[in-house]
Amino acid sequence: MQTKISQLDVNQKFLLGFSGGVDSSALFFMLLSEGVEFDIAIVDYGVREQSKEEVAYAKKLGELYAKEVYILNSPAIQQNFEAQAREVRYNFFTSIVERYGYAGVILAHQLNDRLEWFLMQLCKGAGLNTLLGFGFVEKRGILEVYRPLLEVSKEELYTYCLQNQIKFFEDSSNDSLAHTRNFYRQLTQYLGINELRGIKKSLKFLREEYEIIYPYQTSCKLGSILFFKKSQNGSRADMHYLDQEIKKLGYVLSQSQRDQIFKCQFSCEICGLIIESNNHFIFLCKKVTLKLHQDFRDFARRLKIPLRIRRALYADLIDQKLTKNAIKNFFENDQR
Repeated sequence: MQTKISQLDVNQKFLLGFSGGVDSSALFFMLLSEGVEFDIAIVDYGVREQSKEEVAYAKKLGELYAKEVYILNSPAIQQNFEAQAREVRYNFFTSIVERYGYAGVILAHQLNDRLEWFLMQLCKGAGLNTLLGFGFVEKRGILEVYRPLLEVSKEELYTYCLQNQIKFFEDSSNDSLAHTRNFYRQLTQYLGINELRGIKKSLKFLREEYEIIYPYQTSCKLGSILFFKKSQNGSRADMHYLDQEIKKLGYVLSQSQRDQIFKCQFSCEICGLIIESNNHFIFLCKKVTLKLHQDFRDFARRLKIPLRIRRALYADLIDQKLTKNAIKNFFENDQR
């Protein structure tokens, strides 16, 4: 099996997102065998009786292998279960990592998950960036997310667990077509090893082409405002870079939100974030509600500072994160 576990820093300690399923159970023992230091975290959503057994299994593994086990009993989720459950899960992981200083969270997403995501987004009319979905390392807010099993099929994980007599649970809710993703999950179950190998190659080629289309873009900060240079490849590339930066802040844009950003030409408010642009840069910051002093209004107008970021700059000036000279130098140079 081709995993990226060897790329994890053995001098760091991680948090493993655990469910008791075949993916995370296999990954638990793979991390052990590779000498990676980790503890585990599990969420009980309270919708299946079996979840109590899965939590008990996590506790037992913690006792046997001296792992700290963090357990969250999720509040009831009334609608849009998959999206809300994902939000609960990531918030839980983030709080643990932040509180106890883990290097990040390791998740057991594998090749079939990538294909399910690809098919779901393909049917929604997504672009290349969204189709490819997640990679080995991803920033989600302050959380570093690692996925070392993306080249491994679910069938390989079943084989690994059976050969090594590793206990795991089958989630019966995965058979229910009430969850949209399960429809795509069942489609992938009909694919054999040869088909999955071909799909893995295709995803690899798409990733390589993606990196050519969207070369690495460096973002910078002016006080609390993040900004990056507009791409020569046009607004589609700018949307890609903006999407990546918003993900780092812990938000995932929907297609309708992306459409709105295009429509307003990168000058709008989304998810409590301000998006603004001028001739050379795209700016991103959190919304600030602060009345501007008349002197600063005049100052900003003379420098042709984009309207939506003026309050954030003024707040940085008050908090002494920026000086007027720093603001003046940036926007005067921008106009040259």
